Amino acid sequence: MTKAKDRTPVAENVMTICTKCEMELNHVVVAHNAGGIVETVKCHTCGSEHKYHPDKKRATKKTSNKSTSIQQVDLTKTFEELSRKFKAKKRVPYSMSGSFKNDDVIDHKAFGMGIVIGASRDKMEVVFSDGPRTLVCNR
Repeated sequence: MTKAKDRTPVAENVMTICTKCEMELNHVVVAHNAGGIVETVKCHTCGSEHKYHPDKKRATKKTSNKSTSIQQVDLTKTFEELSRKFKAKKRVPYSMSGSFKNDDVIDHKAFGMGIVIGASRDKMEVVFSDGPRTLVCNR
């Protein structure tokens, strides 16, 4: 049986996996087949046209609980070690326009205290208590 969303009119939006972006994004219906079912869509993000895949889901990697728990323990241990090492260092409030360097201690409004472990011109890797995150800087 055909789903109702498969008969979406031309020029209407549908959510589907973009084959180029490899993410579920909004697409506009471009063409139907002879049966009136959506056949071709165009991605709003990248502009590519491709076949409509209504039930296509991204493959998810399954990891064992053991490897995940070990990784989380390592990240927590890293944060704890770094926070002890830089305990006396003054916290700098985070902003996207700020300039940061390795070993800076930042204070993020949402994530709390973090330590910069890698900084480049416009991105930096920061370790927080819940794990590492990539943040923008120098904008």
